Amino acid sequence: MSGILSTLDCFAFIQARLGSTRLPNKILKSIPENSNTSVLDHIHNRLSTIFPKDQIVFLIPENDKNLIDFLNTRNYQSFVGSELDVRDRFRKASLHFNAKHIFRLTGDNPFVDLESIRYLYEALTTISNTHYSLSIVGLPLGMGVECFSAESLFYETEGPAPERHTEHVSLHIKEHPEIHDQYRLQPPHLDQLTNDKYSSLRITVDEPKDYELVCKLWQKLGSKDPFFGAKEVIQLAKDNPEIFSINSSVEQVVFQLPKVQKESKKVRIVYGEPSQFGSGHWERCKSLSLYLEIKGYNVELSTKADPNSKNLPHILDVRENEYTLPNQFYIDNIHHPPTEPNASFFLPNPVAPKTNLESVSYFSSPLSELDWTEITMKGHLLVYAGHLNQEESKQIDRYLTQFLNQTNSEEQPNIDFVTRIGGTPPIDGNIKYLPRVSYIQFLKEIQSSEFVLTYFGQTMMESMAKGKKVCLVGITPVHESLGKFAELELGIPYLGPLSSLSTNQNFPDVFPHSKIKLVRDAHLKILKWLESIYES
Repeated sequence: MSGILSTLDCFAFIQARLGSTRLPNKILKSIPENSNTSVLDHIHNRLSTIFPKDQIVFLIPENDKNLIDFLNTRNYQSFVGSELDVRDRFRKASLHFNAKHIFRLTGDNPFVDLESIRYLYEALTTISNTHYSLSIVGLPLGMGVECFSAESLFYETEGPAPERHTEHVSLHIKEHPEIHDQYRLQPPHLDQLTNDKYSSLRITVDEPKDYELVCKLWQKLGSKDPFFGAKEVIQLAKDNPEIFSINSSVEQVVFQLPKVQKESKKVRIVYGEPSQFGSGHWERCKSLSLYLEIKGYNVELSTKADPNSKNLPHILDVRENEYTLPNQFYIDNIHHPPTEPNASFFLPNPVAPKTNLESVSYFSSPLSELDWTEITMKGHLLVYAGHLNQEESKQIDRYLTQFLNQTNSEEQPNIDFVTRIGGTPPIDGNIKYLPRVSYIQFLKEIQSSEFVLTYFGQTMMESMAKGKKVCLVGITPVHESLGKFAELELGIPYLGPLSSLSTNQNFPDVFPHSKIKLVRDAHLKILKWLESIYES
């Protein structure tokens, strides 16, 4: 892939039509029944959390007037093309919108898995071939998305195109793996949940039984979280398998495709259990697993090492916990500094040698480097509170509300509004509260903020990478010492322990860390280490 990935080059194209024989007008049916939210509305609502609305396009047949009218009433963007040659419809839409990377969806899948789209985006930042086909495997039917390049979409084989290629947009890509790199990635966010049993679940609307099931899913899951994903669906199938018997007899059309040969270079990434170690370890290990998969490795993600696999390389992101294994790579383990060939730091650390004070090596999702088209709002303070309890959440809120709705002095920065992610619901109505957000939404919140208040960790690095004015608070004794280190060595203002925050304490007005260059390269050492193991 030439150049740097831009989110402006990525479009969500949803092929849709009303002319279904098995369930007429199925894409306009309401979920739940008798509501004003159709299948297409659910799709658009979900995609709008990731794509700008002008990059979400319904591709519809030219004679489907009722569908055109419906989309117009919703102010949804549409593109009209051939009814029978769906591939041609995509090609013309790609030219019209200058789309370089195409996320293909269909109008009968209301509950597409948003986390999977995140990982497709991440994979795009690493793929080097201009011709590719990309998807996540192991998801319930109807929750996945495929992605391919415009170059692959326009690739022509010799002779007239068979009818199956005009009816099925990307079939000509999948049938020629010698031309188009085929990436079939494991879903890192599902960990050990996936198997063939759950990938056969039908979360799509083809027949009345399918519609009955998706309405049932909304009742069980959507009323709690309208953007529930494959993880919640699979867990529901484990807990209440009888629900999915509703449409288990509905048959699905499949195509026999060439087998994609996958190398047997295996590696296990062991990450800290989020409930004990925080979510940062898991998030960055998911990104690392995708990166290594794209590079040809068969990756296992787990919270446990496998002592029985003696030759299996292990990458350990579990702080100072160690195992007796022959091939281990340590991440952020203070007993194994990055001067060792099998160790790297994903975050700055007091024990790491400081060879260049002008730049800091780190690792996070490559999505943190992309422009998510959010405009920075002056005076916006973002707080990442993680798993803070009620008293800790109150403590941080009391400190921040003193800066709202007051005339600030020249020494005091203007803080006009506060958004807090995590912790417990605030008592003060002036604080916008987001208990849980997707990773891409989290990046958008960072990008739209002027200030970020958090504790030492991954959020600190991703906010610094976006050039934000970051300050820290200590939530544990370890974070207190790291906060002092960050202030001394990196110039990140440290407010002190959370328990000591008071209404008499000013907010920082100088942020010298903005002069430090962050270099997202810590993962490259892991790749080099793995290559040395498999070459020896």
